[in-house]
Parts: sequence; structure tokens; C-alpha cells
Amino acid sequence: MSSLAIGQPILDLYGNNLTIFSAAKLERSSVIVFLLTVILIPALVAGAVERLARVFGDTVADSVHLVLVGVFSVMFFGALLDSVKIGNDFVVYPVAVLLAVMFCRLYESSKSLRQWLAWLSALSVAVVALFLVQAQPILLPGGAELADIAIDRPQIPVLELILDELPLYSLLGSDGNINAERFPGFAELQKSSTWYRNNVSVSNFTHQAVPGILASKIPDKNDSPFLQTHPQNIFTLFGKSLEIDGIEPVTSMCPVSVCTQAEKSAKSPNIGRLSEFFKDVFVVYGRRVLPDRTAQHLPSTNLGWGGFDAVANRFVDQVKQGALVQLSPINEAVERLINAPGPTVQVVHALVPHAPWYLTPDARVTDKSADKGTDNPPNNDGTRDNYQRYQNQMVATDKSLLQAINRLKENNIWDKMLLVVTADHGISFVPGEAQRQSNLENIDLVNDIYRVPTFIKYPNQSVSRVSDCASSNLDILPTIIDVLGVTTDWKFTGKSLKSSCPVRSQRPIESATGQMTSLETGFDDLMLRVQYYAEIVPNVGDARRIAAVGASADLIGLPAPPSDGESVVARWLINRVDSFEDVKSEPGSFAPVVVLGGVLLNEPLPEGSEGILVVDGIAAGVVGEFGLGSVYFGFLSVIDYSLLTAGKHKLELLVYNGETGTITTAGAPTPK
Repeated sequence: MSSLAIGQPILDLYGNNLTIFSAAKLERSSVIVFLLTVILIPALVAGAVERLARVFGDTVADSVHLVLVGVFSVMFFGALLDSVKIGNDFVVYPVAVLLAVMFCRLYESSKSLRQWLAWLSALSVAVVALFLVQAQPILLPGGAELADIAIDRPQIPVLELILDELPLYSLLGSDGNINAERFPGFAELQKSSTWYRNNVSVSNFTHQAVPGILASKIPDKNDSPFLQTHPQNIFTLFGKSLEIDGIEPVTSMCPVSVCTQAEKSAKSPNIGRLSEFFKDVFVVYGRRVLPDRTAQHLPSTNLGWGGFDAVANRFVDQVKQGALVQLSPINEAVERLINAPGPTVQVVHALVPHAPWYLTPDARVTDKSADKGTDNPPNNDGTRDNYQRYQNQMVATDKSLLQAINRLKENNIWDKMLLVVTADHGISFVPGEAQRQSNLENIDLVNDIYRVPTFIKYPNQSVSRVSDCASSNLDILPTIIDVLGVTTDWKFTGKSLKSSCPVRSQRPIESATGQMTSLETGFDDLMLRVQYYAEIVPNVGDARRIAAVGASADLIGLPAPPSDGESVVARWLINRVDSFEDVKSEPGSFAPVVVLGGVLLNEPLPEGSEGILVVDGIAAGVVGEFGLGSVYFGFLSVIDYSLLTAGKHKLELLVYNGETGTITTAGAPTPK
């Protein structure tokens, strides 16, 4: 009963999603502990309770035994109803309890059923055996075969930087170039490297896209991001001949003998990491067996590979390493390159600008909204809020990139090095659509998700170049091989971009759900998406203009206009009103750039009405929810971060009437 109710549902989910173990950096012994805990502990606890009940006599013990059977039955039937897509609380609870009661009565009266269940205990063995087969890449990784290669130009330092969830459209101005005011780091790349502006990712999910880059291989649908699955990759290619290291927050493709992170993860079990992992297990199991309304009170599990119980943090290590941990791998890899005793290859996958979007352009930290999943809100305003927060985090990412470039120049590495900057995949901000999923038939979503910025600064490159090659992230490893002059008998899917464009018109792309197709269109097709997003959040101007949206966009950054009449707002609140009392300016400190609150109106306002948040007399941000026809509503607004200097600030609200054009004041937020 324990295996049916608990063991099989959990091990089935985790066995089919091995990336969870990779992202949590659980080594083999910890995975075995997980397996034994899931299979044995519930049954052992139930057995111990029943044995304890024997002290009070057989009648009590038999009753306790029957209750335990009933508890496991309710859990089993709950999971069964979930598997057939029945999730209504008012259906699931009574039906699961009713079925459990019927089962217990049959169990009590039928010796044959009890005997059948005794035989069914062999299910535990089958469940464990299946999981062991699925988890082979972790439990039986095997020895890493490092390549025997010849290198003509080993003196060239290499840095490969893979950013996460970064679409090309988000960087571009209306002229098709990088918006240099907002993204000076990427603009510097455009000025000093070769920009492959027609490049595409191979997959829409990290656990396939990153191995595609590191191994120049099209991952199969069921591939896991482990060394055993991708034995011929950049780490095993150079591991014997060059100093190479890597930072892999999601994948685990570097051998223990090669990368410092892999070596640390392979050591004895990390109790803290294992305990956090089991918190995730409870959340995942609750999501599996509980009906919809009850499950909504649990953290979402479709936002990443772990850390579900960490207040919307999407990656496990963010919980303990501080607010700026998403940016730190970029600087860490650069410092490794600088401090290496000789030429080296450094590979880093940095989880920026990937959600949660809580970084401000100056690398402070703001509130996270309560994300419910990876689908965009159905309304334009909610999706626009997401894109504004994303753009702010993009600017913080760009700032870190520019710092890295300057460090490389200061240490006289920049000119002679090979630098590759790309992203694993993009993201889409279309109301009501999934942010990262596509059936590959909607060309708009395909362009959002699969077109990624890709820059290669070749050694001693002195002039910028723009290439419209039909290139793919599969081509990056062959290009590195070509630049270093590597001779190897290993075969890779991609082709080198160093000297000429590959002869092709199509690039393979795949969805993590199994669909595959080829992308044929070029950069001009992407510019349609640039124009689309420019109408949501302006792509002209610096980071302060991210707050300038909606009908009130032209007012942002200017002194607030005078009020035209009596306020239409009865009351308005914000979540952290005290956060404006003593704002800090240091990186990593909190700044209320995202304002969350609620409004009560005296009467509904017409469509097109907006709120305007004012900081110290300057229009700072727009609240779009005023025009939705409601009298009471919650809101999220992204305000101009530059107005929140160190010290105390005064926040007020203006209301723009979309029908009459009048502006009234609601004053400061109502004290709670």
C-alpha cells in the first residue's frame, strides 16, 4: 500500500525527470538515500505505529491497521484521480474517501484481497528496479573517456558564456542594432566581435539546450543532461590536454577529474542540500495527490528544477547564496581565466536573466510577484509587468557582462582570447501563451523562444562583423575546435563558423515535449518581433525608460501634472509602505522598484484609465489595472529605479481617466 500510494508516484516523477537531481547536485549516495527513504520510511513508520498499538491489545491493533490501510488508500485514490485529470476539490475528497472506505470494508472481509495485497508487496521491488534503470546516468556514471587530441594553438584563452532565457529581440532597438543606451555590455560585444544575428537555439529547455551547445549534439527527447548521456563534450575533449573548468547549475556533463564543481558535488552527501531536496519532494508529492484548490497553496513546481519551497526561487542554490547569486558565475569564470597559470578554457552557464525577475538595473533587489506558473497572464497589463521586470533584470545582466569585459581588458587578456557569448534559449511574452512552450507551428513564438543573441570574439579581432549565417548553437563547439586548431576523430553535429558559413538553409530545432522541425527564416523575420515588443515596453532610451509604458508613458520622468478634480480613489495600499522610508543604494540591497498593492475605487473607470505612481513629485511608473472595469483590484507596477536614491522617499498616486483625459490625485497610500 505504501508503494502504491507514495513510492510509485514519486519515483515515477523523479525517474522521468533526472534533471532535478542534476540541478540539486545530488551525488550517487544521496540519490540512494532518497530512493530508500521514499520506499522504506512510510512503510516502516506505519509498521512501527501498528506494533506500538499491539501494546493496547489486538482489537486496538487491528483498528489501527485498518486506519493505516485507509490512509494509504485515500492517498492512492487521490493520486489516481489526479492521473485521470479529475482535480475538483469537491469531487476528489469525497470520492477518494468513499473509495477508501469501500476498499477497507472489502479488505476487512476478504481474505483473498489481503492475500493479493501480500503478493503485491513485490511491487516495491519492481518500482525500485525501474527507478534504478532510469537513474543509471547518476548511479552508474562510468569512467569518463578523455580525448587524445593535438592542439596547434593551445595558447589561446577561451571563455564560453551561456546565458539563460535570453531572446535576441529583447536587446534590439528599432534599427536592428543593440540598444547601446540600455545594454552597453552587449553593445560592446557588437562593436568588437562577430555577431551571428541569425543564430538559433536547438531546444526550448535548458536540460536539452545546454547539452546541445556543450556536445554539439541534437538531444533526444528522453536524454538527461549527464556525462553518461553526452560522453563526447567540450569537457572530455579538452580534459586531458588543457586546463578546463566549468560552472553547470543545471547540467552535469563535466567529469569529476576535470571540473572543480563536479569534484565538490561528488564528495560525501551534503546534509543541508539533501534536506532541501526532501522539502521539494513533499511539494512535488502534494502537487501529485492533492486536488487543484488545495494544491494551489503549495509552491509551484513547473518553474524550474528545484527550490520549490524557497519562496518562488527557481533554482536550489539561490536559497542560500544570496540575492546576486545569478550574476556571480560570470565574474567567477572571468577571475578563473585571469588567475589561471596558463591558457585555459572556462565554460559557464549563468542563470540570468532567467526568472525570478527581481534584480533592478543597478543590481539591487526588489519584490517578486507571486508567479503561478510559466504561462503569461491572459491580460496585456500582467504580461507587460512581466516584461518590464524581465527587462530590468536584463540590464543587471548586461552590467555584469560589461564588468567582465572590462576586467579582461584590464588584465590584457581581451585581445588574444576567444570569447563566446550565447544563450540556451529565449522566452516569449505574449498574453495567454506559454513563456517557453511552442508546438513549433506558431512562428512568432518560435522566433521569441529559439532566436538567441550569439557573439564570438575571435583572437586578435580588430573590427566588428555582422553575420547572417544560418548558424546554430550546435556550431559553437566545432568553432572553438577550429580556432584552437584541434585535431580529433570525434564527430559533432555542428560546423565551424570561423572561416565561412555552413552550407545550409535550415537549422534543426526541437521542443522538450518531442516535436522537431527546422527553422528557415532569417533576421528580417525577427525584426517583426522587435516591433511587437517595442509597443509593449519601449526599446528606445536607457533603463529608466523601461518604466515608461501605456498612455502615460510620456509623463514618466517628468514632474507630476496637477490634479484636475476630486479623487476617484476611496483607498489604496501597498505591501511594503515602510520600504520607502530608508532606501539603500548598495548592490544586493532592497529597493521598492516593483510596487505591489491594492486599490478601492468609488466607481469603475473606463477602459484606458491608468494609475501613475509618483516619487518625490516625479512621475515614476504606470499602473494599468485601473481600466479593467473593477472597483477593487490588486496591482503591480514597475517604477523608475533611478528615482530611488539612498534615503527617504514620498510615494503618491495619480489617476488618469481614459475617457475624459483628466488626472486626479489619490495622495499617499492609506496606512494599514
